[in-house]
Amino acid sequence: MRKIWRWTQDNAGPITVTLAVLGGFAAIIQFSVVRPMQQGFTVVNQRIDDQIRYIDQRFDDQDRSINQRFDAQDRSINQRFDAVNQRFDAQDKYINQRFDAQDKYINQRFDAQDRRVEDLVRDVSELRKLNDRVIRNETRIDILIEQLQTADAPAP
Repeated sequence: MRKIWRWTQDNAGPITVTLAVLGGFAAIIQFSVVRPMQQGFTVVNQRIDDQIRYIDQRFDDQDRSINQRFDAQDRSINQRFDAVNQRFDAQDKYINQRFDAQDKYINQRFDAQDRRVEDLVRDVSELRKLNDRVIRNETRIDILIEQLQTADAPAP
């Protein structure tokens, strides 16, 4: 260990000069190579960031444009559906009115038929009563004819 220490003391001047030269080279490399490279990287990074912002802005513009187009399409489609729904509603109303009119007409016809059937039932009932009276009268007539024939017949 003493040998190394003594060698270092004996060669301190040349070691200092060598370290100074190496430090100078390091400074020269730092200022002539590394710093310009860092500045170049900074410029490249800035350009990339600018490009990314530009691309993001274009995407945002495209999104707004597409959303406006979709909104316009939605409004147009909704208007068309509303128009179709209004036509269907009008047709439904017209069809319902026609069905209601037909129902009313059919009900009137059924009511008229019911009245006719009731009149026929009443007429048939009256005819049956007349028929019963006729049958009773015929029976009485037959009985009277028999009685007259019996009265007119000679006594045995």
